[in-house]
Order: sequence, then structure tokens, then C-alpha cells
Amino acid sequence: MKEFFYRPENAWVGDVIPYYEDGEFKLFYLHGWRDNYREGLEQGWHLLGTKDFVNYREDGACKIEGGTGHILKVDDIYHMFYCIFPDGKQFACHAVSKDLQTWEPIPEDTFGPDGEIYELADWRDPFVFWNEEEGQYWMLIAALAKGPTNRKGCTGLLSSKDLKHWEYREPLYAPNLHVGAHECPDLFQMGDWWYLIYSSYTGRFGTFYRMSRSLNGPWITPPEEAFDGRAYYAAKSVSDGQKRYLFGWNPTKNDDLFGWNPPEASGKDYDTWDWGGNLVVHEILQRLDGTLGVKVPETIDSAFTHQLPAHFNGVAGEWEITGALIRCDSPYSFAGCITEEELPDLCKISADVSFSGSTQGLGIMLRADEGLDIAYYITLEPERSRITFRGPIMQTEEGGKTFPYDVELERPIKLLPDQEYELKVFVDSTICEIYVGGEVALSARIYDVQLGKLALFVSQGTAEFKRVKIETL
Repeated sequence: MKEFFYRPENAWVGDVIPYYEDGEFKLFYLHGWRDNYREGLEQGWHLLGTKDFVNYREDGACKIEGGTGHILKVDDIYHMFYCIFPDGKQFACHAVSKDLQTWEPIPEDTFGPDGEIYELADWRDPFVFWNEEEGQYWMLIAALAKGPTNRKGCTGLLSSKDLKHWEYREPLYAPNLHVGAHECPDLFQMGDWWYLIYSSYTGRFGTFYRMSRSLNGPWITPPEEAFDGRAYYAAKSVSDGQKRYLFGWNPTKNDDLFGWNPPEASGKDYDTWDWGGNLVVHEILQRLDGTLGVKVPETIDSAFTHQLPAHFNGVAGEWEITGALIRCDSPYSFAGCITEEELPDLCKISADVSFSGSTQGLGIMLRADEGLDIAYYITLEPERSRITFRGPIMQTEEGGKTFPYDVELERPIKLLPDQEYELKVFVDSTICEIYVGGEVALSARIYDVQLGKLALFVSQGTAEFKRVKIETL
């Protein structure tokens, strides 16, 4: 089946365990997690296969219950380390398999926190790898370190020589930043750098990374620590031997799981985020200074091959529309143009954009109406060094009265005048994935406006849009 942002029918993807072997990504995901959560049921793993993140194959349930973790292969035996939550407690578990589908749990290998180095509380999402320097296995785990404040969230550490007997060690990373545990830890090496990934929903919500020249630290926080924005979580990585990919989920807004939806809101755009959603894959790239960015995987990018007509007409301001160039000089006001054609439900939008100095904002509108009043706005804001996402209510008087924040979603990016930036936007029903400059991603949701056109705009400045394309399958 072809699913650019994988969503099993009538279910959700949660906390993927990625594994790569023989040219295929094997993705274990929690199927229908929220239904199980509500009904007090255990969580079961389903296996998904893909070679290109476009075509997926369901391989069915794995008949093992629990929360996320990690898989490694030792001497032709697959080892899954995962977590369970009986009676409000949390334990790490171990199971083995010969084929990745039939798993045999090893009950005697189940264990929890020690109560000395770690609190008798959070103990989940184990990640296990072979530490060549020490000649033994290391396990990273989402935990709470003993300490004087509530900021006890950490990446716990244990070691073992046989994958059965584990020694509790001081945390790998315990910065006293988060009240909650560092969820879904992941570790890998690229070149001279080690990278530690974890997710947190306390303080700042997202998937973050740290970098170090050594497994012993110190773990450096890069200038921008997140891979994506608020709408991307629980991401873990795996390499195919050449490239490394990040597997997380873009949360839905279908359930009021935590009871925070605004009582009088119409539609879903301003409902709270769910836990779990649709699988979204980013490709990780390493910059020259060692910091990381993400971009759309080439297999997804190149799958959109059918270019649709896009004829733009000015609505506000004076627009120069000639061939591959669309330009507007509007230094003191807002200006916008719009296509004659409707946007399809599944499409890729791409353009190379540039702007003059002192430009306040420029970007594109999704599912815009003829007056440019109703739309989803994706805005580059050079003087604030960010890209933002705003829904249609934010453009209205009601939005100004209602919401106590400036924008819904944002990502930092340094934007320089007279330089072209590649902008790619992928829309699949309610899912919106935005990539800027080949290294910055912003995930979003677009529920309430289902029809409309593509529009371009500039606010108080000059903008050029080159090679604007709308493509589908």
C-alpha cells in the first residue's frame, strides 16, 4: 500500500522501534494504542515493512505486549528490549526471536529501577548496543535520577556482558532540565561525533539531541536542539549503512485523550494534540560543525512526478508573473496572489524563495479562499529568524481575542536577504510536512479547511518565488 505518512486503517502509530536488515526497514509500532489505553488493555506490537517509505507492507501482530524499546541481533538471534507497566509500575523486559515475528519473552530478565541511583518510578524505553570500548553491552533507559529537585529526568545507564545480568550505573545524561524521564533514548555515531536522542514532554515538547566526542561526555546542547516542532515526537533512528533516518509520529487531534480541548471550538484545528498519530520519516544530515538537521527522504521527494497546472493571479499588490518567476515589491503592505486551480488532497508544493532586506514576512498559503482570508499560513520571518505555521482562525478577530500565543508552531532558521531557500511542503489529507533549506523541518496538521487553492504572499518587503510547482503521483 502507498502511504507517505503511514496511518493504518482505524488505528494510530505510536513509538516506533525501527530496525534495518537486508535492504528493508522493519518497523514495529503500537497499533491502536489509544483504544487500548482507554480500555485498560495491554499494548501489542505490529510489524511494518518498507524499502522506500512510500510503499508499506503489513506483516501482522507480533504477539508481544508492552511499550517501546529496541531490537538488536546477536549470533542470528534477535533480541527485543521493551517495557511493561503492571499495576502502575514500570519494568524493562527481554524477548528473543529467530524471524522478527514470533517472540519468546524471558520473564526472569524483567527488572525495574534500583531505588538507589534511580527513583522507583519511570523505567521505560530501553535502548541496547554493544560498547566496543568497554567490551560489554550498554542499556540506555528513560528514568528519573535521585536528586534534590523534581528535575530528575535522565537517560539512565546499565551495562552487561550477557544481555541478562545488568549493572546499574550513574546516568549517561542527567542535566536537571526535565521533570519527566528522557523518553525513547537513541544513540549513534556519525564521523567523530556521538549523538544522543531523546524526547520530552516537560518544559519544551519535542525530540531533541545532544552531541559528544566521547560516550563518556560531556554531552553538548547544539544551538537548536530539536529535530522538528511540537507536532513530532518519540522519534528514533536507524541507518541503512549509508543514510540515517528518523522515525517519529505527527500527532492527530481526533481524541480528547487528556481533556484539554476548548469547549466551544468548532472543528479540530485548535484541539489538543493526541498521543500517537501518523508515521513521519525524516532523513538526518550532518553539518560541517557536527550539528544535525533533517530533510525529506529522496524516495518520498521523487515519488511526486506528475506536475499540475498552476496559474497565478494577483489579489492584493502588484505582482510580476512571468514564466518561472513570480515577484512582488510591497515594502509597506501585505500582498498576495492565488492559483486558479484547487489544491489536491495529496500533493507536493515546491518553490525557491528569496527576499530583500527588511522584509517582514513571506511564504505560502494552503487551501486559501479567493480573498486570502481563510488559509493555512506558512511564513518565513527573516527578522525573527524563524518559520511559522498559523491556522485560519489566527487571521481573524476571533483568533486575536482567543489565543494567548503569537503562532501555533515555529522553528528557528537563519534567513539572509538575497539568498534562495528551497521550500517543500507535503500535504496528505490532514497531514502537513514542511521542509526549508534542505535541513529544517516543521510538522503540522490541517483539519478544518479541506478545500482551497495555493497562494503566495509577502508582507512589508520584496519577495521572489521561482520554479513554483504543484506535483502529485
